[in-house]
Formats: sequence, C-alpha cells, structure tokens
Amino acid sequence: MRRFAGLLAVTAMCTVVATASCGTAGAPASTGTNSPQSTPPQIPTLSSTPPPSTTAAPTASELLRVARLIYPACTPSTCAGSFMFTTCDAASAEESDVFADCPLTPTLEIQLRDDVGASPSAPDPLGGGQDPEWTAEEFAAQPSATGGVVEVSLGVGAAAEKLDLVMIVQGSQLLVNDLYCTASGPDGGDAIAPGWLERSTCPS
Repeated sequence: MRRFAGLLAVTAMCTVVATASCGTAGAPASTGTNSPQSTPPQIPTLSSTPPPSTTAAPTASELLRVARLIYPACTPSTCAGSFMFTTCDAASAEESDVFADCPLTPTLEIQLRDDVGASPSAPDPLGGGQDPEWTAEEFAAQPSATGGVVEVSLGVGAAAEKLDLVMIVQGSQLLVNDLYCTASGPDGGDAIAPGWLERSTCPS
C-alpha cells in the first residue's frame, strides 16, 4: 500500500453532505480514449496547469481535460512496469497535502480525507485499490448547464473499473464535486456519503 497508511494521524475533519445533480443520462457528447497502443499524453499536473477557468456552461473538451487531470499519465516516480495511467494523488510527497494536484471541490476533498483518515491501510479513494495503476483508460463526457458528468473506465475489458465524475463550476473553475460507481445513483455509490471506501472499487 503506497499512499494512505499515514493519514490516520491527520486531524479529523467534519463530514459535509452535498447533493449533485447529474441530469439525464444520454449518449455521450464526446469521448476520449487512451490505450496501450498509443503513446500516453503528457498531462501536466494541476500545480502547473489548473482546471479551465470559466463562468459559462463547460464544453465536453473541458470536462475531458479535468478527467485526465484526475487520472493522468504515469511518470517514472508514480508507476511501475508497463502501467501507463494512475491517479492525481500518486505524485504527492506529503500525506497532509495528498490531493494538491487533484481538481476537487473542498466538499469532496473533506469527505475523501475523512474516509482515508479513518483507515490506516485505506485504498486510493479515487479508485483502483491500494496501488491504482492501469494500462488503459477511456472517458465519455456529458456536459450540462452547470458542469457535467464524465464516465470513466479504468483498465481493459472485464477487469475495468467504471466511475462517474460529477463536475461543477465553482469559483470560476471546473472541479470534480462527487464520484459514483457508474450506473449507481447517489444513494448507492455517492463518495460524499459516509462509507465510500467500503464500496469504492466499482465493478465493470
């Protein structure tokens, strides 16, 4: 286990419950695919390239850009072997600042910190267990007037993990406000609801 063993020592924060509206699911407005057959994109971290600043309804390409910041290409220091993609918290050197490179709302970050802080050997709350690394990832964006949803598939075939990133515009930036297991609503797979880590490995 690589990232969250020490977060038990972080001061506990209060749980914030929020509700995000995903709108009606339909055909994706845009898709993005990264596969082992292609060279992984060189995605800069949030510290050097912040999420898009906008006050208008986000576009599909803006949603996809933020999704790729959550699940960026590997670097020599974040992945091993032939893996090509990981999570935005993989490069964190300090557990107290583990989500610094992740475009998350404060509400979602507080809940994820609460969840991992309660477990000395917590899996990565953004998906993939204790060592989240994948050889492929796919995205499908569904924009809305206030943000949108990106359906994420991490891995290949039947072993792929599938999540939905719920994004909103907050402070003129497009940020992830919640995540669900794909095809489950807030009641069944809402990361902001307590106990996310117990259900955070999402089946394909």
